[in-house]
Formats: sequence, C-alpha cells, structure tokens
Amino acid sequence: MSEDYIKHYIKIVKGLLKAQKETEALLIFNINNINSYINNHDNWNGGIDYYTIEIGVSPSEYTNLKNENKIEELESCIELAFKDATKGVESIVFDRILIVANDNIEEDEIIEAIEDFTFWNFGYYKMFISHLSMDKSSASNLKTALVIYGISCFVAHEDIEPTKEWASEIEKALLTMDCLCAIITTDFIKSKWCDQEVGFALGRRVLVIPIRKGYDPYGLMGKYQGVQSNGKNANKLAKEIFDILCKNTRSKNIYTKNLGNFFLNSKSTDEANKWIDVLNEVNLIEKDIVEFINTHYLNNDNLKDSNVIEKANKLFTKHSLRTINKNMFTEKSITIDNLPF
Repeated sequence: MSEDYIKHYIKIVKGLLKAQKETEALLIFNINNINSYINNHDNWNGGIDYYTIEIGVSPSEYTNLKNENKIEELESCIELAFKDATKGVESIVFDRILIVANDNIEEDEIIEAIEDFTFWNFGYYKMFISHLSMDKSSASNLKTALVIYGISCFVAHEDIEPTKEWASEIEKALLTMDCLCAIITTDFIKSKWCDQEVGFALGRRVLVIPIRKGYDPYGLMGKYQGVQSNGKNANKLAKEIFDILCKNTRSKNIYTKNLGNFFLNSKSTDEANKWIDVLNEVNLIEKDIVEFINTHYLNNDNLKDSNVIEKANKLFTKHSLRTINKNMFTEKSITIDNLPF
C-alpha cells in the first residue's frame, strides 16, 4: 500500500481525535512525526497487511507521559481511532500503535497537531485574508463564498476570539496558512500590519494572491498579477481564486488532494454531489490523485448514488481508469457460506 494511502487514514484518525475531543492524544499526533511499516501479511481473503504506527515525541514529552502512566492509555485511544477509520476495510489493519521517544523532535513542533483547533475548518485548504479594517465586509463576503470550494479563510478581527491575544492568533494563522490573499487598496501599503502579513507569506514562500481593488501589487508582491476586483462580486472572485489554486504549482496538489478526501468521506449523497461537482470544475488533476479516489471509491456507500457515479466516471474516464457501477458495492460483501472451504 502506498504512502499516500497510509496518510489518508492518518488524516482521518486526526479528524476523529479532534471530533472526540481527545486533546491529549491529538497533541502528540503530529503527522510529520509518524512512521508506519508492515509487521505482518496474511494471504487470506485477497491479502491483509498489518501495520505498526510509531508516533514520535520529544524525549522530555515521552518522560512526562511515562511518569504519568499515560503511554498505554494514549496508544489504546489512538488504536481505537484507527479501527474506526478503517471500518469496513478488510485489506489493511493498524494493529500496533507505539509512542516512541525521538531526539530529533523539538517541543515547538506541537503546533502542527493543534493548528486547526480553532479558526481553521478541519481538512480545508487554509487561506489568510489580509485586509484593511475598511475592507472587512469585502473580506467576510469572500470568506463565505470560498467555503463552497473547500477553502477555510482567516479574517483578522473576525476569527479571533475576544479572550485571546490577537497578535498571537494572527501569528498562528500566518504560521499555519496554506496561502495568503491580500485585498490591495490605495492605503494597503500604509498599514504596517498588512505589509508584515504579506512579507510573512513571501518569507514562507507560500502562494500570495493579490486582489487589485483600485491599486496594483507592489514590491516583491509585484511579480504576482493578481485578480482584478472591479465589477465582480464575491462569488465571481471566489471562482477565480479557485482556478488559481487548481493551476498554481504551490497549491494544486495539496488543494486537489483535500477535495478528493472531502469527496471520499462524504457523509451524505448531497455532500458527495457537492464535492464531485467541485472536482469536475478542476481543469487538470494529477492522475495519482484520481487513482486514489478511484481505488477508495467503494469504501463509502454514500457514493453509490447514480448521479454521483455518473459524475465520478467522467473524471475516471479522462484518466483511463475503471468506471464505477452500483453492483460493485455489493461485490465486496462476503458471507461465511460463500467461502470456498
């Protein structure tokens, strides 16, 4: 099983831990510090791979957990989440969850595990909208319009809870954003905060999307053509931003993978229709992402609706992959009476 498939289940587990409010488990469940390897294989029923998951923590954190007798408790908690994530999947089992000390891990790396705990919608592409206070309404409207494309936006002074240190929250959002969108007006350059936010994004080398609202991008941001806002509402701007994310080399893979995960994990037929419609608006998706969707399609019965299948098959046909039909969903069910012995 490829590394992308393993990461798929790891992301689901992270979402389950968050939804179940397993804060202690989530704090150590840093995707960058997780290793996986096969510990056994069984040829029965088409083949089953058994995996070990090693979760690395800093030596001091490991010592603290050991002294508090929490290691086995957290391992069991995470193992249950893996069982939920793979429910109905017979070809893979995560049967060994180990928390291990790793001297390459620094204490401040814990931010990755909690990055989407507050202002980001879990699993969404993360966009920071830099704007002047007079453009807050425009920023808020754009935020609303982008949600339908699976994009979560941070709008300063709107997304910060009153009890939190606002400068600290802005910094966290800048550290964890996938890209920055700047609403450029005549006075934008006069704002030290806006200028620093754009500089932060350029320094991190994330994608910057300027929206030209009566003023052109300047300085190092000037190399980006940006989006002209004249005569366009928030929905029109959101569609143009969507098109940019689908084409730009810095964003297209992570963004389209997010869309694929949304589709595969749809909780209803309506959700499935929504996300396959968005996927079909992408002009070009990397084949490995479409293959991943195709391989995991039958794991979710919410995708068996005829309209959803028809739309999905358009995507699969473009990449010369197998097409899906309703009968394939029943083929995966094997009863004891059907076993050949």
